[in-house]
Amino acid sequence: MSTPLIKLEDVNFYYNRGKPSEAHALKNINLEIERGGYVAFFGPSGCGKTTLTYLIGGIETENADEGHIFVNGRDLRGLSKKELAVYRQIGVGIIFQQFNLLPSLTVLDNVALPMAFLGVNVDRRRKEAMKLLDRFSMTKYAERFPSELSGGQQQRVSIARALANNPPIIIADEPLGNLDSENANKALEFLKELNEKDGRTIIMVTHESWSLRDAKTIFYLKDGEMIKKEQPEKKKVAQKTLSDHLYRNLFPEVTPERLMAHSLSYMLMRGFSGEEIKRFEMFLSKRLECIIDTPTFIDFLDSPFKDGGVGLWKQRAQKIALIAEDIVEKRKKIEDIYKDLEKDPETPLYEEVAKMRAWLLEDYKGLLSDIQIVRFDEAVEDRFRNIISPENFRQVLELSRTDFGVGLAPGTVRSVSERLETILTGKSYQVFN
Repeated sequence: MSTPLIKLEDVNFYYNRGKPSEAHALKNINLEIERGGYVAFFGPSGCGKTTLTYLIGGIETENADEGHIFVNGRDLRGLSKKELAVYRQIGVGIIFQQFNLLPSLTVLDNVALPMAFLGVNVDRRRKEAMKLLDRFSMTKYAERFPSELSGGQQQRVSIARALANNPPIIIADEPLGNLDSENANKALEFLKELNEKDGRTIIMVTHESWSLRDAKTIFYLKDGEMIKKEQPEKKKVAQKTLSDHLYRNLFPEVTPERLMAHSLSYMLMRGFSGEEIKRFEMFLSKRLECIIDTPTFIDFLDSPFKDGGVGLWKQRAQKIALIAEDIVEKRKKIEDIYKDLEKDPETPLYEEVAKMRAWLLEDYKGLLSDIQIVRFDEAVEDRFRNIISPENFRQVLELSRTDFGVGLAPGTVRSVSERLETILTGKSYQVFN
């Protein structure tokens, strides 16, 4: 097993140790970061994220109270002040939330500044700085001052400066905090490129969950403690493996659960591609068979399509999962009603029909008159008792009130009939007829 690039052992850190204002900022931190990794320290403000990165960056090392901070096998706490200064210049590059560009220097000289501390001559450092600016499409702003740039442009300059001495480790301390969504996404793309194309080790500090999208390892912090470690990439691989397994083992026979999954898939995923609907149907079948639980079902819906998921946004994945669960619950209640009807075909269904009406029309924006409600309920009960066909049910809902129908719009009729047929028969009238 390869030696980790960074390793912390039993690290504790206090601010104002021994004073009334003492704060135990980091508590027994143990972690490893592999060479070429992309990790994130995630947690609320004040949880110790920045302190942790400053230790790794060699900024707070001298004040570390307990433990060891190994980088490339050397304990930073054992380095002299001169050795630490060299490490900070060539071992690590830091991107700050506030950019920290010197207002009196041009963009070019800001990027070249770290090279000046190493004694690189003016011509060479300006030439190298211009190459870095070119990489981030900022050469035309080389002679401007930071105050003349937008926030996104300043962040690009800040990233270029962090690369000036070609450090293997890049620390990004809340790099998106002062950026709009467009520039924040660009900054994340730059970090991803530095990791995947340059092979640099990325350490990002963030409190925004959406910015974790490219992190390969996430360390969760709370009140100075490391409470969890997560590796999304391994989770994606595991999900894709399970996804492939489910694909290979789809039921060859037609079960009630699969019929319902087929119907619900077309109803809930209208507007999606055939492949997306097919994959959704597969996961829903497994959920209805209780092979996977609801959180796993949501994870599959939320995961990117290329990783074996469906590719829905998290919020939509949760909403669709809740709708599916609700329909399944209604289906179970219908089965109970049918059992009662088998015992006594004359069993009154007033209460059940009223509840069903409320559910079928929960998205309906209009108001039904008393006579419309009566006709709607009669149609639902007749459908419950199988007195009328799905087609007859739709006709009653769509016929005008003067023709003794309910008078609903075609779109509402379609939605209502699809939902009703799904829980009554496990299949949608529109799909199977």
